[in-house]
Amino acid sequence: TPCNLTRYNKELSMVKIPSKTSAKYLEKKFNKSEKYISENILVLDIFFEALNYETIEQKKAYEVAALLGDIGGQMGLFIGASILTILELFDYMYEV
Repeated sequence: TPCNLTRYNKELSMVKIPSKTSAKYLEKKFNKSEKYISENILVLDIFFEALNYETIEQKKAYEVAALLGDIGGQMGLFIGASILTILELFDYMYEV
């Protein structure tokens, strides 16, 4: 599959020269009859329908380093709590 894909959609619409004023203007400009202008003159507009783009990226949900860091943090919390509990038990036994 290609890394970059560009797809252009086309939309076609046609209309006769919309007003008598523009037909008369073109008649004077090209020195042709109004009938000739309506049958042979073309106005071509090319434009972008939308000026935005979409980027799709895939990322790992959970990195290995983050997983190890979280496991280490939990272990430190539990070991610290266990040591505090043992020290509290020694303190209680010493006072009794």
